Amino acid sequence: MLPSSRRPPLTALSLLAVLLSLGCGARAVDEVPPGPAPRIWTLRHLRDQVTSGRALPAGPGAFAATAWVTARGQPLPQWSPPYHRQARHQAPDRDGFNILPAFSEGRPAAFAVLEVWEHVPEVWVQPWYVLVTRYDAAQPDAHRLEGALPVVDIGEDSVFYSPFWELTYVVVPEGTPPDRYTRAVDLYSAGLPMYRGGGLLAPLGPLDVPPAVAEGGGAPLRPLSGEEVGTPATGEVWLRGRRVTYLDFGTRAFTWSTKAERYGVVDEAALYVFALPDASGRPVSLGLPAVLGTGPRGSVRRARVSDSGAPRFGGLTRPHLALLPPGAGPFVPSELALLKASLRERGVTVVDAHPTVEHLAEAKDYVLRVALNPECFKDLVGFPQVCRWMDSQAAVEANLEPSALLPQDVLFTSPMLQFDGRKLGP
Repeated sequence: MLPSSRRPPLTALSLLAVLLSLGCGARAVDEVPPGPAPRIWTLRHLRDQVTSGRALPAGPGAFAATAWVTARGQPLPQWSPPYHRQARHQAPDRDGFNILPAFSEGRPAAFAVLEVWEHVPEVWVQPWYVLVTRYDAAQPDAHRLEGALPVVDIGEDSVFYSPFWELTYVVVPEGTPPDRYTRAVDLYSAGLPMYRGGGLLAPLGPLDVPPAVAEGGGAPLRPLSGEEVGTPATGEVWLRGRRVTYLDFGTRAFTWSTKAERYGVVDEAALYVFALPDASGRPVSLGLPAVLGTGPRGSVRRARVSDSGAPRFGGLTRPHLALLPPGAGPFVPSELALLKASLRERGVTVVDAHPTVEHLAEAKDYVLRVALNPECFKDLVGFPQVCRWMDSQAAVEANLEPSALLPQDVLFTSPMLQFDGRKLGP
């Protein structure tokens, strides 16, 4: 048997099987605390929600699936009124997941919501088995078995499903047929050597829901600034003897705990969505770019980035409705006149910017960024340095009372597609 450091952890499903074999099943079920049943809304489910027109029951400030997926031929949310005078529509031949503008660590960013974890307190990594003929720790993918697909054991229909995978390299003999192993159980039965690798963010799901692109457009773009964003690769994997498709967002999109008592728990980050109460007193999103944090709420964590500068946070986020403080307001250029009027009707402070400020080269990076002192938008000399921006986790948590940050009982699978002008992808 291999040393424990070389053997991947038991999956949640196999751990449950062990408990049942020991006669622990009934007791475990009896001890489950009462409460809402957990549910995972995958990309396939979100697309179905859009076509049915139903909202997701996600607690206070319930989210609608149309915020994340746009059906073919329908208006794209942040490319249509009140953001623009004329509506732009999703391409007529396919549905698309929306590109969502955000700010993170004081810089422009963009992300997407691919999955929603409702009433799920934490998410675990699961093994993603890669067949190789020889294992080289310095270049683990150098000797992949030609023509072989990866193998996984947990699919979308399982409550243990996760799009956050721990790469596990399985050494097979030279000459092994590429379709010899199509089930994880067969890999273990054969007693093949296994080695842990890095992570992979790869939601299982349909390939006909790519990033949203306006009709007649080319590459997917970040709303508001119009910058091109990254797109996922696609592929197939064996799932218990059948081929299923997945979207590949790369190996550097998230991290997880390596502590023995919490091994495999994916690190989440806070996602702050600016909101104000509606007429009934219920907090509702204002439709401004979210602020994407680097760790859980209240954590003091430096942004973890790869050697190439790509962020290693944001793949799993917990949304919080952040009540906009009195007097704070977003930078709204005059060309977004409809949006200005809409925000003012909702009680948001909107200050008309100096005309020259609006035409500065860097102004596109500040569109709808929230400042505590929006009068700074009139300061031609001081803008943007004199503005007190709410564009990082530290700034939001330092300037809002804890009671103004309302956590939602959901988690998002939320791959970042752009960060500080850089396209992100596999």
